[in-house]
Amino acid sequence: MKTLRARVALWTVAVVTGVLILFGAGAAWNLRKELVENLDQEIKTEAGTLGAEIEERQVDWSNRPRAEAFFAEELAQFHYVEIHDAAQSVLYRSPILGNQEVFSGSRQGRSFELSSNGRPIRFEIFERGGLTFALGKDLGGVNETLAGLVRAYLFTLPLVVLAVGAGGWLSARRAVAPIQTITAQAEKISASDLHQRIPEPSSADEIGQLAQVLNEMFDRLQRSFEQITRFTSDASHELKTPLALMRAQVETALASPEIGAAEREVFSDLVEQCTQLSQIVDGLLFLSRADDRGLALEQSAVDLTALVRELAEDAEILATAATLTLRCELAEEIVVSGDGRLLRRAAMNLIDNAVKYNRPGGMVILAASVDGREAAFSVRNTGLGLAPESHEKIFERFFRSDLSHYTETAGHGLGLSIAREIARAHGGDVVLLRSDAEWTEFSIRLPLSPARALATAGSSGYPPVGP
Repeated sequence: MKTLRARVALWTVAVVTGVLILFGAGAAWNLRKELVENLDQEIKTEAGTLGAEIEERQVDWSNRPRAEAFFAEELAQFHYVEIHDAAQSVLYRSPILGNQEVFSGSRQGRSFELSSNGRPIRFEIFERGGLTFALGKDLGGVNETLAGLVRAYLFTLPLVVLAVGAGGWLSARRAVAPIQTITAQAEKISASDLHQRIPEPSSADEIGQLAQVLNEMFDRLQRSFEQITRFTSDASHELKTPLALMRAQVETALASPEIGAAEREVFSDLVEQCTQLSQIVDGLLFLSRADDRGLALEQSAVDLTALVRELAEDAEILATAATLTLRCELAEEIVVSGDGRLLRRAAMNLIDNAVKYNRPGGMVILAASVDGREAAFSVRNTGLGLAPESHEKIFERFFRSDLSHYTETAGHGLGLSIAREIARAHGGDVVLLRSDAEWTEFSIRLPLSPARALATAGSSGYPPVGP
């Protein structure tokens, strides 16, 4: 069983069932013992009556007619009896016993059981007036009483087990409910809302201690995260001005006609490095602000199709420079609610990656479509594919896959992180739909504008391009 409730309920049922079985067995054994003891007492009482009659009548056992007359008169009331004389010769045996010998000399002084004609009989041996006799009682009544008790117990046992199981399930459910509340609340806490805390129960039990310990851990995480965020934001902010000045000075020097070819090449490389550092700093500053306060969105109706058409012009320039073919597959007007500037940045990050990580002479396909109540902007390229273990890691900051060495233009590992932050701020996400040796496809999924959702719900999207 996967749930704690089920395991607790099963353990409760198993333990209670075992205890009830042991209790039932013990009760049955004790009841039989009591019933047999009562039967033995009846046998002793009847044996005393029979012994008194034998001593009172002073029967001459050698006189067969008188002995048979005594047997017929006095022993008719005893169903199971056998009498031996001093020489261990059988003087009388109840007709119902037939030829079955009841006792031997070694059994004197103790009770025992025999089966006569398929019925269990309880016997006890006595000595009185020079005679030895065994008197018995039918155990059928005892066994029938015991069997009735067992049947009743077996009938009620499943009902009791079911009741115990239901009670154990409800008790476990009630006991686990606070843990489920803690789990549900902990799942809602992410890097963007570390200020949330788990409600602490009023009881000072183990659940309350768990909630308190988790909240203290979240306090420490929040302080550490805030320190890292502030450091990243401050460092990025402090680096922006020096980098801008450095780039401006290098560009000024590069524009001077007095420098030679070698110096010009060095300065060009420095400008490129300054540009890349500026992009990294801008990305870090953007992400740190998103982590700290969330993205401030300037909400408006954005035509995703028109936005992609505008980006396609820039993408065409990048694709041409990289000897790639660009193709667009756009649906009619697709309206989403969001910040057009940020959505443009997220889409351009995907396009930039599709151009960078492509094979020579490859293809980039831009597609905008509607999938249910979501708008989808997909970017597909003929890349070399990503390793399966890196499919989720590629959205981590500064993660660089092994495919980065297939291009001379190096990335900085923040583009997908920024795109995902922007998409999630809009209630959507960025997902990797496909990555193999032929095609790699990323998609930005965004909720449709409520005013346009019904109007565009019938639009059909474009399937991933195959070979």
